Amino acid sequence: MRRTGKRALTFGALVGCVALALAPPTAPEAHAWDPSTTHLGLTDRAALESAVHLRWMASSEFQRGLFTALRVDPDRLRRDEWRLFMQTASNAHASSGVRPLGGPGACPGADAPPVTSRYCVEGDLWQLSALQWLEFGVLAELTPPAREVHHFVDPDNRDAPRWRARGEALPPLVLRSRQTRHNGGSTAEQLTRTGFAGDGPSAAAWLADDGDPLAPARMFEHLELAYLAADADARDHHLALALVCAGALLHVGQNLAVPAHARADVAAFFRNLSHHRADRGLPLQELARLRYGRSDLPIVRSAAEVAAQRGTLPAASLHDLLLGRLRDGDAGLAEYTRARFLSSGTLPPPMAIDLEQSDTDAAATLLEGSMLDPAELVGAHLSPWPADRGYVLSGAGRPLMAFATDEDGFVRAFLDDAVYDDQLLRLLPRALDTSRAMLDAIFPAWPQIQVRMGAGTLEFELDAALESPELLVLTQTADGKRAIAMKVTLLPGKRNRVRGLPTELPKDGRLVLVLRAQRKGGEPVLLEHVLAPDAAEIKPMPAQVSAAPEPAEAAAGEDDDEDAEEDAEEDAEDAEGDEEDAEDAPAESGTSDPETAPAG
Repeated sequence: MRRTGKRALTFGALVGCVALALAPPTAPEAHAWDPSTTHLGLTDRAALESAVHLRWMASSEFQRGLFTALRVDPDRLRRDEWRLFMQTASNAHASSGVRPLGGPGACPGADAPPVTSRYCVEGDLWQLSALQWLEFGVLAELTPPAREVHHFVDPDNRDAPRWRARGEALPPLVLRSRQTRHNGGSTAEQLTRTGFAGDGPSAAAWLADDGDPLAPARMFEHLELAYLAADADARDHHLALALVCAGALLHVGQNLAVPAHARADVAAFFRNLSHHRADRGLPLQELARLRYGRSDLPIVRSAAEVAAQRGTLPAASLHDLLLGRLRDGDAGLAEYTRARFLSSGTLPPPMAIDLEQSDTDAAATLLEGSMLDPAELVGAHLSPWPADRGYVLSGAGRPLMAFATDEDGFVRAFLDDAVYDDQLLRLLPRALDTSRAMLDAIFPAWPQIQVRMGAGTLEFELDAALESPELLVLTQTADGKRAIAMKVTLLPGKRNRVRGLPTELPKDGRLVLVLRAQRKGGEPVLLEHVLAPDAAEIKPMPAQVSAAPEPAEAAAGEDDDEDAEEDAEEDAEDAEGDEEDAEDAPAESGTSDPETAPAG
């Protein structure tokens, strides 16, 4: 009897554990920014403040923009992509506006009432606008939510392939349990003790991952097919997938503007948000979600400010934007966040501080080992001091953390609304700037190109920072079929002249230019441009606005008119000479003549 009772108890306990593990989560998932509000709000603003729409319109004869409908064919998806699309489409909140139209089973039979076809696209195809596919990728990055594990970095080495939790420690059993309940971890991993326990692959590893269906490597694969695939439907399919991957990249990047992610502070994501035991999460996320939602982010910029930044690349690569340094020497997003802001789990422990210490010495004691940038520590002080409550202020007067003195005389640090407000007002604009720059890096501008369609020549100067550049010239028929007509190896940092472009095209046909190259570090660069029949010049987009001429210079005299006429005659003579040279060149030359003269 005793043996039987013991077995029954053991079996009952096991059943209870499994039932608890399989129970639906009783608390909201623990994320950084809220996906359906803050993340999508940042993505909306980044897309509209970027040059993507202008560049697409200029390169497609006004046939493609952010609001162009793109279709994804489930039959073209890989198995991991198909599963991801199905899960994201079914889990996306209706208010997010990114649930695709159509999809498998959306089109009813021929005998069904017409009203049942309202969400049918064509066959089993999914359809969204280009902007919506980008937003779809933001949500797909948390399918399942456990993917957020690779949104952290090692605060001591941002390029380390793995990270481990810092600051306040949580037992591995607690971490596995909370990962399962809040972040979509596997019940099997929890029971076998193989799931998340405070470390994992880092954002740096994800950026270099060639197996993840949403990683940048897959994004550039899709982008190349979006330009080079023979079939127009296939190109739209791969462009949509490239945008989904770009949305996932924006999600990862935006999370690096959260101190808990940049500091590998796991405990910060399970703070009590209310008196309810299961109501846990990240207070910074909840404040951003409740105060600003999706459309009221605290980022106010004039049209002139947006135009001044549109299309600029503050760093040499996507990696440098997130994990490295910017061109002006400033820190990339992860380092900026780690070095200037504290998270709740990396605050100093309670300590006794001599009331006779100065306000600066007391601050130095509290901030020792805080991983903050020395610029934040210089001039840091407690205000007021001595006092029961107050703030640790940086030399610039920013609240780094709050403090309170308990009955035993210990100073306890914490983060309150004033500290979170300061973080939100600084980190959200930085996240937006980085997101905008990432989009402009994925879809960069063409250099200024002189085109002579009749002579079949192109002339342009290529950026010296590009590696292994190659120009592909494709022919496109009226129904959108493309074929590669020639490939030309280009010389970076030189003025290249490409000869032998096809001059005889079918009716309504087009020439399409595709530039392939790499940035230093191996990051691909891909550009596409459809040449109009009357194309004479491709200008960088957005165009650089020059200063208005002075009144005295604007009123040109007779001498200026004569000089202008002489310049025009010289340009015409040069053009005739180029056409004669082109006529002597072979029809399908695959070479580029470099010239070291500066760009005109």
